[in-house]
Amino acid sequence: MKRNTGPWVAGAVMAALLQSSALASGSITAGGAINPRDAYTQGKALTFQKLVCAACPIQKGALDRERALSLKNSLEARDEADKPGTPDDDHIKVLERDEQEMVHYYLTRRYRL
Repeated sequence: MKRNTGPWVAGAVMAALLQSSALASGSITAGGAINPRDAYTQGKALTFQKLVCAACPIQKGALDRERALSLKNSLEARDEADKPGTPDDDHIKVLERDEQEMVHYYLTRRYRL
């Protein structure tokens, strides 16, 4: 007995491609690929999973407004030749490009930067 999974597999692949392209677009707007509420939530989760935790580059109690500003500046200068010159320049390397955008969104909203 041969199982016909072609249409189902094609649909799953198409959905995955659409989702990944939406995340890669980097648009965090009310009508964009990622809505602001989801971007904030995902950015917060990524911040405390990859940047600020017991086994992360930044210890839990060390994230305050000043440190958030340092992270924000490093994230904004990630593609520039001149970096802010803080340890955060290296810390943000644990994040993928789209993750960096969501963490940046979270930090700027949470700490009003």
